[in-house]
Amino acid sequence: MELLNLPAAWKSNELLNSQYWNYQLTPKELAEIEAAIHNLKTSSNKKNNFHQLEKTLLSVSEELENGRGAVLLKGIPVNKYSEEKLAEVYLTLCKKMGIPIRQSSSDFDSTSREKTQFVTYIRAEADSSQDGKQSNDAYKLHTDRYDVLSLLCVRQARVGGENRLASAITIYNEMLQSHPEIAEELFQGMPWLFEGEKGWISYPIWYIHNGKFTTQLSSTYPRLSQLVPGAPRLTEKHKQGLDLLQAIGSQVGVTLRLDPGDWLMVNNHVVYHARSSWKIESGEYDRLLLRVCFSPLNSRELPETPTFRKMWGSVEAGKPRGGFLPNHKLPPDQAINEPLSETESYWLDRYLKVRWVGLEQTK
Repeated sequence: MELLNLPAAWKSNELLNSQYWNYQLTPKELAEIEAAIHNLKTSSNKKNNFHQLEKTLLSVSEELENGRGAVLLKGIPVNKYSEEKLAEVYLTLCKKMGIPIRQSSSDFDSTSREKTQFVTYIRAEADSSQDGKQSNDAYKLHTDRYDVLSLLCVRQARVGGENRLASAITIYNEMLQSHPEIAEELFQGMPWLFEGEKGWISYPIWYIHNGKFTTQLSSTYPRLSQLVPGAPRLTEKHKQGLDLLQAIGSQVGVTLRLDPGDWLMVNNHVVYHARSSWKIESGEYDRLLLRVCFSPLNSRELPETPTFRKMWGSVEAGKPRGGFLPNHKLPPDQAINEPLSETESYWLDRYLKVRWVGLEQTK
């Protein structure tokens, strides 16, 4: 193992000074967005033209895959339009960079969410996770099973609701110097809660393939796997590594508070994200983020191993992968509008029971 000198190995000041961090959309780019929303309001069949914005989004895609792995665009006029129109145009803009993937919150763990399978409305329905409802719980640094996570802030809470980002590669470099034996252990598979197989899968936190670093991180799912009969036990180094990741991330990351109109995107293969809890209120302080997850057209190839194929459904570069049930008969970029198979329902039911029963034990 060796230290990695890559653009995505940033510390806070390097991210904050990068080209597409706090990038203010230009008047021309904003005019293209507003024209597209106007077309929706008037039911016009006129084609939307994003000539200038497409050039910017092409550079954003490059920054996400081969640069810092995180961008923050500012100035989308969210206060002028309905949530539905915003969601539609927002999804269209994401499609300029990649293929939207159906989300894990789309149709199985909250019957009351306002959602489609490709745009999720992230808002608090309860003060703590219960009965599958969305909560205002804080989340530790983690990744989601999507290439890119995209969040558009429509409303922000009056108190709380901050996000935190940290470079996975910087954390790796720091751990390699201070705890090399633990860093090495995180390249080995550890048990994760999984919605198939035996209810668990062995998956590495870190992997390097074709010179590119890729990561999946959860403080919860490895520990939840310990509630599944037959799952291997986490080693002491696994446990120490999971804790050390969070500790280092709190030192080298950056905390931000999204404002209405902010558009945040992170590459899950190289950047961890977290959030703080917030006070639930109604009206203008009813915190609402629109989430789209997508596989970029320029995404990396993932390791050709059975483990990665089971976790992602596909490992080919530029292809749709990840998301909710990536191994379903329909590819991840298509909506599931029919009942799940008996096998899928069985494993998903077991997965959810362990997830909710064990949640309080892993906070």
